[in-house]
Amino acid sequence: MSTEILNKSSISIKSQTLKKISSFVLATVYGIFIVISLQVQFSLGSGDIDSLIHFFDEAANDISTVALSGDYVFRIAVFYLTEYFDVETISVLTVMAFVISSLIFYLYSINIRSQSYLLYILPLFLMVFFTPNVQVLFSSGIRSGIAFTILMFALSSYKGVTKYLLFLLASAIHLSMLPILSLYFLFYILNNKRVKTPFVISLSLLFMGSFVIALGGTKVHFVDVDSASIAYNLIIFYVGLLIIFINKKAIKDIYGFLSVGLILIYICGLFIDASYIRYVGNSIILYLFFLIKNGEKGTIQVFTLGYAPFFILTLLYSVINWF
Repeated sequence: MSTEILNKSSISIKSQTLKKISSFVLATVYGIFIVISLQVQFSLGSGDIDSLIHFFDEAANDISTVALSGDYVFRIAVFYLTEYFDVETISVLTVMAFVISSLIFYLYSINIRSQSYLLYILPLFLMVFFTPNVQVLFSSGIRSGIAFTILMFALSSYKGVTKYLLFLLASAIHLSMLPILSLYFLFYILNNKRVKTPFVISLSLLFMGSFVIALGGTKVHFVDVDSASIAYNLIIFYVGLLIIFINKKAIKDIYGFLSVGLILIYICGLFIDASYIRYVGNSIILYLFFLIKNGEKGTIQVFTLGYAPFFILTLLYSVINWF
C-alpha cells in the first residue's frame, strides 16, 4: 500500500515538474514574441514606446528633469538601469517587456488545473495572449504592463502586508492601477458572505461603482488621449457582453469581478465621452484567469467560440493599422 502511494506521489511530482518546465519554455517563447512586437512598433513609430523613447532621449539621462508624477518610479528605474549598464533606453525597455510578458504567461500556465482542462482552455489561452489589446499591454504599454504584472502576482500569490505593499508599488509605477484596486476593495464590500444578492443587483451595484470610477478617472487623467472608431468600439462592446453575461458566477470571483468592472468602466466611458480603451486588455486577461481558476468546461467552450470572431477582427484591425 505504501509503495503504491509513493509511486503515485512520484508520478505527481514528475508531472508537476514537467508542467513547470514546459510552462517556462513556452513563457520564454512568448516573451521573445513580445520583444519582436515591441521592436516592430518602435521601428514603425507606433504605440507608446516611441513617445517613451523620445522622452528619455530628450531628458538625456538627467534624473533632475523628471517631475514627481504618476510614473515617477518607472522613469527613475529606467534612468538608473540605462546608466548602470551603460545601454540605450530601448534595450532596457526590451528586457522589461520580455520579463513581464514571460512572467505573466508562466503564472497563467502553471495555474491551469489539469491536463483535461488544458485541452479545453488552450485555444482560448493562445487567442487571449496573442490578442492585440493584450500584446500592447506588455510591449508599447510597458509602464502599465509592469504595474499590472506586479498587481497580478500580488493578487494570486501573496497575502497580508506583502500584498498591500505590492499594490502600492504597482500604483506608484502607474496610477492606472488605482481603478483596479478600487474594484478590488468594492468586491469585498459587495460580496459580504452574510448578505447574498441576486445577479441583477450585484451587477447593478458594480455598474454604479464602475460609473463613479469612470467619472473620477476624467479628473485625474486616466483617460486615453486617442479614442477608437465606432466600428472598433462595437467590436469591444461585443466582447464586453460576453464577459458580463456568459457566466453569471464571474462577479462572485475576484478575477471575474475585476474583469467585468473594467469592461463596465470602458462602456461607461463611451457615455461620458471618455476613452478607457487601455483597460480592455486588462479585462480580457483577467477574465481568462477567472476561467483558468474557476471556469466550467461548458463556459470555456462557449466563451472560446464567442471570442474567436473578436480575436480575428482585432488582429486584422491591428495589422491594417501597422501597414
